[in-house]
Parts: sequence; C-alpha cells; structure tokens
Amino acid sequence: MRTHIISTIFQKELKEVLRDKRMIYLIILMPFFLYPVLFTIIGKVGQSQSKKIASEKVTVYLNPEGQGTPIYDLLQKDTSLKIVVQNFDRAAIDTLKNTIGILVDQNFANIQNENGSAAVKVFVDNSKDLLNSRKKKVLKKLNQLNDDLVHQRLTQASLDPTFIQAIDIQEEDLATEEQMLGKILGSFLPMLLLLFIFLGCIYIAIDITAGEKERRTLQSLFTTPVTTREIIAGKFGAVFTVGIVSAAMNLLSLFFAMFIQVSLMTSDGTSGDGPPEFALTVSPMGWMWVIIIILLSTIFLAALSLAVVLLANSYKEAQSYVSPLMMLVLLPAIVSQMPGLELNMTTAMIPMLNISLAIGEVIKGGFDVGLVALVALFALIYAVLALLMASLTFGNENVITGEKVSFKGLFKR
Repeated sequence: MRTHIISTIFQKELKEVLRDKRMIYLIILMPFFLYPVLFTIIGKVGQSQSKKIASEKVTVYLNPEGQGTPIYDLLQKDTSLKIVVQNFDRAAIDTLKNTIGILVDQNFANIQNENGSAAVKVFVDNSKDLLNSRKKKVLKKLNQLNDDLVHQRLTQASLDPTFIQAIDIQEEDLATEEQMLGKILGSFLPMLLLLFIFLGCIYIAIDITAGEKERRTLQSLFTTPVTTREIIAGKFGAVFTVGIVSAAMNLLSLFFAMFIQVSLMTSDGTSGDGPPEFALTVSPMGWMWVIIIILLSTIFLAALSLAVVLLANSYKEAQSYVSPLMMLVLLPAIVSQMPGLELNMTTAMIPMLNISLAIGEVIKGGFDVGLVALVALFALIYAVLALLMASLTFGNENVITGEKVSFKGLFKR
C-alpha cells in the first residue's frame, strides 16, 4: 500500500470532519463544557437542597403518655422539630405533610422503674427525603437515650458497662481513600469510556460511508487509481483518530468536572476540613495497559462501525444501526458491574465485557498482569477480525454501489 495515498485519504476525511460544525460540537465542545457545567449545577442544587432540608421544620406527633418521659425533653431540644402532643393513629400520620409520629408505651415510666423494655414506635414515610433525614436524627437521639438508661441501670447494679458487651467488635478499613476512589471510578468509568469511543467512531463512520454513498462521492473514489486497502486504511485512520480524540476530550472533561465537585463538597463542609483530594493509585504499568486496551478497543469499534454502516445506502438508514451497535457495546459494560463478576480466564475472552473488567481492575489499584495481557491479546484478535470484516465489506462491489447483497455473498471474496 502507498502511504501517501492513505495519508491523502486520511487528511481528506479529517478536513471534512473539521468542516462539519455539528461534529466538532459533538466531539470537542460539548464534552468540554457539558460535564463541568452539569456537575457544577448538580453540586449547587445539591447544596441548596441540603441546606433546605437542614433548615425546614418537621412536625412530630407524640402521644400524651410520652409527654412526661425523657423522650419528650429530648425532642424539645431539637429546634428543627415542632412537637405536637395528642393522640394519633397510622392513618392520620399518613395524610399529614412533613409529619412523623412517635408512639410511646403507655406504661413507659413503670416499665423503666422495673428495669423492663418499653416500646417506642416511629411512624414515618421514608420515601420523602426530608422525613427520612429527620427520622435518622430522631433515632440517633433515641439510641443515645437508650444507651444512657442502660448505663444508669448498670451503675445502680454496680456492674461495669462491659458486662452487656461480651464481644467488642472492631473493624479496621484497609482501603485508602485513593483505593475507594478507584473502586468508584472503576465501576462506571469503563462503561463511559467505551460509550465515548463508540460515539466518536460511529458518527464519522456514517458520514464517510453511507453519507458519501448518498452524496455519490464514495463510488467515484473507487474509480480513482487507488486500491481498496488504501481506501480502507485512510478512512479507518480518520475514524480511529476521531474516536480517540472523543474519548480523550470526554475523559479530561469528566475528571475536571469531578475536581469541581470535590471542591464544592469541601467548601460546603461535607468532605472534611482539609483541601480536596483527588488521586488514584494506578501504577505506570497499569496506565500502560489501560492505554493499550483503549487503543485496541478503539481499533475494534472503528473497524466494526465502518463495516456495519457501509451496508446502509443513506444517512437515515445508517442511523438505524446505531442503537443495535450501541447495545452490543453497552450491555457487556453494564453486565460487568454485576456483583461477583470478575476478570478471569473465561470473561477475558468475551468482547467488550473483558475490556470493561480489565480497565476497572486496573483503576481499582490491583490487577493480574497475566489476565490483563490476555484481555489485550483477545482485544487484538477481535480488532483484526473487525478490520477483516471491514475489508470484505469495502471489497464487495454490490455494497459500494448500493445494491442488495446476501450475508453469504458479503463474505465471499
């Protein structure tokens, strides 16, 4: 193949992409502004809602038997609660807005004097964020009161508080903040990454195949003194480049947006008093494997997109292929998030699923080099098969001229 011919076709396709303002907006401008703006808006709205929930009062209905108990005094100290002492039932609480019901045992005082266990029932609609938030505060206060009463009983009985705690269960989290961040990113980043690459590949692939067939420029390209392989190489290079650029721009924008979100959380006091931290424990070798896998998956998606959308004879027809192809990319990525599913000898051979699992394992901070290398090997095999499929599609005269072609005839050289 002649490199200058391939370079000419490659440059021609990229120039047409750069002339298309919609494509530039989709690949560069939209991801650059979308995530920072979106995360900032979400962060500001979240702060506003948190402050609103914290300041809004909730009515607490308490039955008259509970008025003379420590529970009444405990609730009265909370300025975010409005205490109403009266009899109520479940149906009444269900019809009232922003209301929690607390039903104290009628014999609370006698039961406590006899060192018994008095029932306290809380009625709340947990589907409402405000009520759920207040319920947690109320339960925390009630649990503290329970601990205080138990401590008093133990003191009166001349018993140490450890008397009722036969086993002191202690937990030490071995995961660092970076590892926890890696787990979060590793759960959704591979799916977003594959989606970005696919979107970057598919739209330029449609334009330089079905779009050119509709404009009658693809057929004229085959009349020039160039080989089919040179045409495929030039067009594939353009699709591959746009796919990589799209993924890079989206990822950079996403990471920048996450920095903004961390800053907003810290300024709001919800992430501690120190400066916002955003770090990943990924080794240089890990990043190398991620880059290799991303490059190979982009080759596969670029070649697959070219091969499939070339079968369409119009831009509109090609767009109907986008959803099925997207499902082939996203479904394995979604399945990779199922509990218990991990990278092993079997999953390393399943296309797209292996990519998601491998990238996720690397980002989480611990991975098996042998399994990741196996994923890279199968990604290379699938990329070669996709390129072969694209070459067979481009080499079929009926496909190029827009005539009907059977599946058997498509792969017959």
